[in-house]
Amino acid sequence: MVGNHCSATQPSTRGPARRVLVVEDNADAGELLAAFLERAGHVPSVVNSAREALAIADALRPDIALIDIGLPDMNGFELVRSLRALPGLAGCRYVAVTGHKSQSAIARGISAGFEVYLTKPVNPADLLPLIAGDG
Repeated sequence: MVGNHCSATQPSTRGPARRVLVVEDNADAGELLAAFLERAGHVPSVVNSAREALAIADALRPDIALIDIGLPDMNGFELVRSLRALPGLAGCRYVAVTGHKSQSAIARGISAGFEVYLTKPVNPADLLPLIAGDG
């Protein structure tokens, strides 16, 4: 979930617009993050389950995927492994966005295929360099 300060933060576009897959089971948090990303000049697609993410990922071909770990149908660790197996997503970057802060959860996330592991609440301004490919 993105903190309340998101609406007050004025995002700035850094680099070209990116296709961003947001996988977040909290619909409000997903929509808030999508609005922030749109204002920053990116093209977000929000889904609320791993099943939905797998259904659209190949056609969407996101540049980056922001994935919650605690999804209702499949955890984020399993989802990132499944997405990485899709040949059309070879260039996608994967970012875990979760409330699980333990060192073992972070190690498990990196082992599963996440390149970056962020804990909630995520500062929206920290996302822009990641989306742009600078982080």
